Amino acid sequence: MAIISCPFCGQRISDKAAACSKCAGDLSSNTPEQLALIEREKKNRKLQSLMNQSMLSMLLFLGGFGILYWWQPASHSYNQYASNIAIVLGFSWYVVTRARIILLKRK
Repeated sequence: MAIISCPFCGQRISDKAAACSKCAGDLSSNTPEQLALIEREKKNRKLQSLMNQSMLSMLLFLGGFGILYWWQPASHSYNQYASNIAIVLGFSWYVVTRARIILLKRK
């Protein structure tokens, strides 16, 4: 008896189980093609989620620059600190997310 991951939810279950104990997904009637399709769909959902996060991080990054450009906050003011934090967080989040996308595509 081996431990496998449920193709529907990722829960660790026995390979002899007919259904997943967590999500009640039917494991007995799945063909290898159906399991491959489920894995592809999971990968596509994850990729789409990462692309959305990438866009949000870019908006945060550009929003920080927008505050600096249009508002031109005074030196050492709250607005300047907030825009600098938004720029740093947005850029860092974007780089990490893009790296995660590359790693996901290599799998």
